[in-house]
Amino acid sequence: MTGQLPPDTDPDEPTFAVCGPDGASIRCRVCGAVDQVVSDEVPSMAGYGEDTYTRCTRCGSVETTDPIFGRRPRPATWPPHPDHDQP
Repeated sequence: MTGQLPPDTDPDEPTFAVCGPDGASIRCRVCGAVDQVVSDEVPSMAGYGEDTYTRCTRCGSVETTDPIFGRRPRPATWPPHPDHDQP
């Protein structure tokens, strides 16, 4: 299930933002986690530029970018839904 950014968040803004002194940290705008983000860049399959993949290890939100389609955010549900199997 796809989640939503918090209600006070502009959906056109990136899912992840730099924060801290001199932009030294990355913050997930869905759950607020700081420095719990993994990211990777690879040469684009389009033949030019870079494809990127960024994921929050706390909530599972993902954002990908590529030279053809641009930014594609997939925010996780936050707060997470409780498991129905637990009492």
